[in-house]
Amino acid sequence: MLYLLNQYSEIINEINFTKFSYVQDKYSGIFLPIPFDEYWLSKPKIMLVGRETAGWNTNNHKNTLKRISHFVENNNIYTIIDEAINRYKQHLQSDSRQKIITKSKSRFKQFYFKLAREINIDPKSIFYANLFAWDYNKQTPLNRPDNEFQEIKNISIKLLATQINYLKPDFIIFATGFSRIDTIIKELCNQYLGGYETSAPVIHQKLWEFRAANATCFRIAHPRAMYGHQEYRIEVIERIKTKIEKEGDLKL
Repeated sequence: MLYLLNQYSEIINEINFTKFSYVQDKYSGIFLPIPFDEYWLSKPKIMLVGRETAGWNTNNHKNTLKRISHFVENNNIYTIIDEAINRYKQHLQSDSRQKIITKSKSRFKQFYFKLAREINIDPKSIFYANLFAWDYNKQTPLNRPDNEFQEIKNISIKLLATQINYLKPDFIIFATGFSRIDTIIKELCNQYLGGYETSAPVIHQKLWEFRAANATCFRIAHPRAMYGHQEYRIEVIERIKTKIEKEGDLKL
């Protein structure tokens, strides 16, 4: 775990804060997930990647980029990391017994719990990550000015690649949507994961299966997308179950 935290520190230290205007600094706190112990014991190992947080990753609007820059300047990055990890744990591990409460109004969490049930693993075994390490004003950073967005994207995919290379999942589900996203996933793969190879016919705008980082990967719509997308979330789970059955070493 120390390796992952040190990598986080190094990557945060690379942020070019001159790319941002602090007049409207509405970025969330940085999203830094860590695996629960159950992940390491799980067979298979599954990573579920969302797009970005939606406002919950901020404490009283104090988690601005400017604040992060002050901590970087004062060589106090680990304070930022500790805060981010605690927010992550509280978001998932939401009761006093440190168990995940498996009922939620969030479509993303509902899919997270369904995935765990169908694969028959502990929810804490699934590593939840995001494509973007920040949201902006509770929404996607995709619409920020290009100089800002490019910096957010570059730091975010470096963080995600570090997580993938450290955790070595068997399956990665990018529940991110496709619009302006597939090119970023391809950049992630080509720049940090040794490339990618499409491994099944692409279902336009719905489902893309590919191999990267020695994992079977899927890109589907975000779980909040309903009409025409529900069946592909089910399809991904069925494909994972089929692959587990064929590869006995992935079974518990």
